[in-house]
Amino acid sequence: MKLAQAMKQIVPAVQDLKRRSLHQPGGETTMPVSLIALRDDRVLAVVTAPRMAAALTFAPTLAIGLAPQMLVIAAQANLPARAETADVPGQEEGEAIAYTTFNRDKEASLAVQRYQVRDGEVIFAAPERGRADDRTIMDELARAMSHEPLDPARVARKSAADGPETTPVGATAPDDTPPANGATAPNATPPANATPPAEQTFIPPAEGRMAIDAGTVKAVHEKVRGIGGTALFIAADGVQATRMLAAGLPQECLLSGS
Repeated sequence: MKLAQAMKQIVPAVQDLKRRSLHQPGGETTMPVSLIALRDDRVLAVVTAPRMAAALTFAPTLAIGLAPQMLVIAAQANLPARAETADVPGQEEGEAIAYTTFNRDKEASLAVQRYQVRDGEVIFAAPERGRADDRTIMDELARAMSHEPLDPARVARKSAADGPETTPVGATAPDDTPPANGATAPNATPPANATPPAEQTFIPPAEGRMAIDAGTVKAVHEKVRGIGGTALFIAADGVQATRMLAAGLPQECLLSGS
């Protein structure tokens, strides 16, 4: 997924988030930082947090659990005035939304969308490709996307005695790796000669994908809501929405595209 293709999916939702930020309690107008995961050429999940550092802490979890094509950080930015030089174009002072992206092809990009607030309304300019003066955000997204995603074909169903929960098998992941349908993924790869229990069976990959997706968003939701953030899964249609709820996604984390 390239920058232009991603921006068509991302910009409308982020613009709406900026508009709504003007009506926050206490007079605060700064837009929350958004961490966005794209897969199958569409926005799959959005995590918002009040601070950049907090949003970036969830990037590895989304990269491992959602297997995204691209991760994006969208954040409000103040652009300083800058004189034109031989190496850097000139820049007028103003406010903008900065979109920092990193995809599975290890390509990083930056786009900047200026805006002005007039009489309580936000007027947006067209996004333009930008030049990063600080690559910290790009580096954090690259580090997150370097993790191997969980394999939906390796989601095992627990025995009947343990209940109907599922868990990914044989994956190496950080301590906060999201559970699938309420179970916790292992924190280390089992030995190569390990023998799975006789009763262990793998659910179909399509079900495994939904279980991991639901568990990922649920795990992030349980952490980010404590700092005033949100975690949302955007279902493609009503059918997917119903199936994601059945897979364990909390109702408050679901947005349906239907």
